Amino acid sequence: MGTIEPENSETFMSNNAKNKLQELLDNLGCAGNCIDFRSTPLANLHCSTVTVTFPDGRIVYGTGKGHRKSDADIAAAKDALDRVDRIYPYLLVDWDELNIQAQAGDALIKLGVYLSPELKSAAAKSKGLQNVETNGHLAKVFDRWKAQNDPRLAIWGTNLSEHRKATLVEALLWNGYGQQVIADDAPTQLADLLSTLLIPGS
Repeated sequence: MGTIEPENSETFMSNNAKNKLQELLDNLGCAGNCIDFRSTPLANLHCSTVTVTFPDGRIVYGTGKGHRKSDADIAAAKDALDRVDRIYPYLLVDWDELNIQAQAGDALIKLGVYLSPELKSAAAKSKGLQNVETNGHLAKVFDRWKAQNDPRLAIWGTNLSEHRKATLVEALLWNGYGQQVIADDAPTQLADLLSTLLIPGS
């Protein structure tokens, strides 16, 4: 259990654990009812308990004390974050890394369309690509997988933007098909390909 003393509460507020906990939940697409704070006056202190329910049903608790209710809530949130970091670090999502994986997944989608023998012309391939790579379409794919209880989406809630749903689908495509499609020496081969595009002095 954490406690915020009067002399350091201002510093703690500037690095608000309650906001960070909410950001974590937002990153996972949790709805507004994923977090519940309860506070009880205790002598000269307030004692707060936070209950965090993640989309996969996992529940994490945190407790904290402070001379003000807001301080107690922040201490409880910090306790919950510490538990997540220690026990469930996979819930701490790195969207920068997911964006990189999604870009690679987008490249796989393009390869899938452009190498499709069923799409004969350049126009057909262009139309086929437009049909499957838009954020709107990929977000619908996310919703379908989520409705089918796809275990890969267990930690994700449905309260995500269309763009983030599409990003997750592209990242999952890369993780699911990347190693099957891309040879082990692909980075070397592609680096050689890129070197042919370089123009000296430009």
